[in-house]
Amino acid sequence: MSPSPIKKIESKKASIGVHLSIAGGIDKSIGRAIELNCGAFQIFSRNPRTWKVTPVSDETIANFIKERTKAEIKTVAIHASYLINLSSPDKELFNKSLNLFEKELEISEAIKADVFVVHPGSYKDRDLDFATKQVSEAIKIVRGRLKSANTTVLIENTAGAGSQTGARLESIEDIIKATKGLNTGLCFDTCHGFVSGYPLKTKKDAEKLISTIDEKIGLKSLKLIHLNDSKGDVGSKLDRHEDIGKGFIGNAGLGAFISDKRIAEVPLILETPKESIDDDLRNLKAVYKIRKV
Repeated sequence: MSPSPIKKIESKKASIGVHLSIAGGIDKSIGRAIELNCGAFQIFSRNPRTWKVTPVSDETIANFIKERTKAEIKTVAIHASYLINLSSPDKELFNKSLNLFEKELEISEAIKADVFVVHPGSYKDRDLDFATKQVSEAIKIVRGRLKSANTTVLIENTAGAGSQTGARLESIEDIIKATKGLNTGLCFDTCHGFVSGYPLKTKKDAEKLISTIDEKIGLKSLKLIHLNDSKGDVGSKLDRHEDIGKGFIGNAGLGAFISDKRIAEVPLILETPKESIDDDLRNLKAVYKIRKV
């Protein structure tokens, strides 16, 4: 592996990283994290484009846990498949989503992932109240089926297009309250939050947003941040991520947000555009440059 321009000492001090490929097996993601000197990373637990789940071998699970320990990775996040729609009023789709949610969370528990991030989905021709109750019920059902609940289920805020659940913090607050005691929390995506209507261009914006998260959900429930700039302006509902500092949010807002001492220990995962490892390296360097804690 070629030396990384990011200092290893920095990445070991903070849980900062990117979404990585699982080509060749989920355990191969550890080597990719090492190459980037990540203190944290996010992966899919399986092929996210299909409903079919191929079991992960005991050998792969054991190797993942062993290599993660050796690499001193602080935070491992699993992102749920985008096929999952726990808000769907269509019973067939909901049941398929529920089963896939269970299988992916089961893999997350097996490899001892810290968090499992899921989009709450879309409620189509129903309403938000229906959606939040159904997502909450889905979590209760799956937690009841699985033997362990060590991996925290995180509800990710959404961009707010169409009938998406989770664009406003109040709806995620309802889900977390309804699943109290079941190890749930919030994954806040900066791009999604910004385009759904939460300003984040200035230090004042950042301070107000963090206070709002604290008021609505509680900062103790904020377990992960998806750090992305935005190709769309505030309130546009355009879910298009941009490189750090090159979008409508900009370095001032993002820097103030991740430098605020109230959330300085929350792991950061970048989901910025990339065609090669160089894109990840460039964005990670940008984060270390604007992060002042």
